[in-house]
Amino acid sequence: MGPLKIIPIELLEQEKLVLDVVQEYLDKNRYFNMKEILPFINSRFKMASINLNTRGIEEVLRSLVKKKLIVEGSKLSSKDILTVKKRKMIYNFILKNPGTYFYKIVRELKLSNHVVVWHLNILLKFNFIKMEELENHNIYFDSNFNEKDREFRYFISKERSKKIVECIKKNYFGITKTQLSIDLGMHINTITKYLESLEYFNVITKEKISKKRLFFFNENFTEDSY
Repeated sequence: MGPLKIIPIELLEQEKLVLDVVQEYLDKNRYFNMKEILPFINSRFKMASINLNTRGIEEVLRSLVKKKLIVEGSKLSSKDILTVKKRKMIYNFILKNPGTYFYKIVRELKLSNHVVVWHLNILLKFNFIKMEELENHNIYFDSNFNEKDREFRYFISKERSKKIVECIKKNYFGITKTQLSIDLGMHINTITKYLESLEYFNVITKEKISKKRLFFFNENFTEDSY
């Protein structure tokens, strides 16, 4: 299955102890419920001579819920999330394609809508991914993804963006907006909109040469700068 996602949160010793017992409880195909699980944890701790009373256990459980390592009403914990093949596929796709959107996941992975919805919800509940809304699209990122460049990642992931950038790259001596429109079969207004964004993100540059405005790929541009 490959390595699971490493929890990027430092756990206290008591949290580790409680989480281990919670996992044992969930492995018996039970759902996590704060009240129902308390007697189970108490009995395990008494057997192991661990000095943590019921109130202390409740506080630790709330902390684990807050950290999204366990979720009320679920029979999963964070360590179970990527053991499901399709869910791991979706998660890895989001890692490799930050800013991707729902129908692209469905199309590229050849999964049904309801399967993708189900697994996205699990990944969101356990904080493996996060969702943002841009241009009326719900787009997805790894939960540790830097928020400042989410718009760039979303924009650059679009097929039209990629086609325009590739066309500009091929025209080393520059290309006009009109020629881009002709070569790519895109309306001039669409080309204008995308060029403005590509300039804003410093992917391309514009120069006026012999009364023509030509567009060039910015050789200094790297995606790592975002």
